[in-house]
Amino acid sequence: MHYTQLFRSLREAKGLTLEGLAELAGCHRNTVTNVESGRPVKFKTISELMEKMGYTAQSTELKSIALLWLEATSGIPFSQPRTEAAAFKAVAGYRRSLRDAAAQLQAEVVNRSLPIAQIDLLLFAVRHPEMLSILENVRDLMASLSASPDLPELKVAEDPKE
Repeated sequence: MHYTQLFRSLREAKGLTLEGLAELAGCHRNTVTNVESGRPVKFKTISELMEKMGYTAQSTELKSIALLWLEATSGIPFSQPRTEAAAFKAVAGYRRSLRDAAAQLQAEVVNRSLPIAQIDLLLFAVRHPEMLSILENVRDLMASLSASPDLPELKVAEDPKE
């Protein structure tokens, strides 16, 4: 089943017309028509319409619509058991590699007898990997600036108190 068919059947089961749902949701009739015709719409739009029809975020109906919409937009058959099994296998592999990396990091910390300050820095880096990227870019920029002989020397402003 396609998400558009399920959406229409859920709307009709609530006794709502296209205009009735649009009025209830405070949107234009074309918004509801776009959902039911399969035109590209954001899932947020579908979710808001479903909520106006009385389907909560935890409802089976909304979860089914979400899965079918994701299949339709991505082309990946998420509702098929083989796809689900492959996804679970990939997630398990990711978690396994994450556990392995954590164990390796722990072993290195113990083997090198790192001081607490360095361990804290490592923990910060693990929690904020984007910071490592920023620092690497700054380091690379500084290295390229220092390697370029034709650049003027950068001077720091002097503190007027001295």
